[in-house]
Amino acid sequence: MKSLACAVALLALPAAAVAQTPPRDVSIPSGGDALAARVLDGAGEGARPVIVLFNGFPAGPNIPRVATELQAAGYSVVLPQYRGTGASGGTISVAASREDGAAVVAWLKGQGLAGADPDRIGLLGVSYGGWVALQTAAGDPGVRCVAALVPADMGVIAARWSTDAEYRSAWKTDLDSFAVDPSAARFGPAGVDGFMAAAVDAADAHRLTRRAAELADRPVFVAGGRRDPAAPFADHYVPLVEALRAANAPFAALEFDGGHNPSEASAAARSFIERSCFGG
Repeated sequence: MKSLACAVALLALPAAAVAQTPPRDVSIPSGGDALAARVLDGAGEGARPVIVLFNGFPAGPNIPRVATELQAAGYSVVLPQYRGTGASGGTISVAASREDGAAVVAWLKGQGLAGADPDRIGLLGVSYGGWVALQTAAGDPGVRCVAALVPADMGVIAARWSTDAEYRSAWKTDLDSFAVDPSAARFGPAGVDGFMAAAVDAADAHRLTRRAAELADRPVFVAGGRRDPAAPFADHYVPLVEALRAANAPFAALEFDGGHNPSEASAAARSFIERSCFGG
């Protein structure tokens, strides 16, 4: 699991060094708790299109380089922290993170974000956040586009937990290392074992391939590394791309000869957003 978390750091820079305007903090309701989120207001006049950026697990307050680049290009960017991580309330679960993604989009459409256009919402996710972004877009046809960099399909991962004891043990070790620091992740009374058991029980429902048909009506971008140890290419990227192709989704796919490193695809993701998400 640490390799999934590393995906955040690989894109991150200190916010003060690159932000166009200082980030501001907002609170977003989700499942009876509050998500902590940071907002980068897009440069330019008028209502700005919004990109929700879902970081890897656990999602702390880091602001990735791609967020500030999107801000400079005129997009407002919202970076939520999942329930049970960072400054957000509640406890973490795979199902809760799906709900968190939907809650952020609902908040943007309902309350709205000052200076942002609630009718122009796109999603960008990295690693665990790539899975959240794709799940969120599949569940809400109002999302205009979605880009996922090295998405870690939690349905695939949880299914393997149920059949591969060594794999499950390695993940539990990493998750336990997060659990000892409440500022990183909080797993609730059932702990890491409960988190993993709940994910296993719903593994099939969490598979991204099941949602491909719901993504067939808007632009999708997926990038994967052929040597990715955290979200192996043949198990995560290939089945998703095949499912999107079978659904006739208007998707773009990027394969790169690297590992679990979203930096190798961030420029392509920005280009996709600027070219495909909101029209002229």
